[in-house]
Amino acid sequence: MILTEKDIKNHNKVIGLRQVIRCIKSNQLWCVLIATDIDEHIKQEILAQCTSYGIPYVIKFTRKKLGEIANIDVKCATIGLLK
Repeated sequence: MILTEKDIKNHNKVIGLRQVIRCIKSNQLWCVLIATDIDEHIKQEILAQCTSYGIPYVIKFTRKKLGEIANIDVKCATIGLLK
C-alpha cells in the first residue's frame, strides 16, 4: 500500500487516538496511520486493535508531520482513513 501525503490530505479521515479506536471497533476504517515517535504503549494499543479487527496500518511520519497532514495545529499520534 503506497500512501502519499496528498492521498491522505484528500481522504476523509478521523484524527486522534480515541476517534481512531472508536472507528476501528465500528469497522469504519480501511487503513490506520501511526506516527513513528509515539509512546510504545499507545502504539501497542493501536496495533492490537488493528490486528484484532483486520485493519491494515502504516507506521510512517512523525507526530508533527501527521498533524500537518491532518491540517491541525498540534501533533497527532494517529489518523484513520475512512472507508
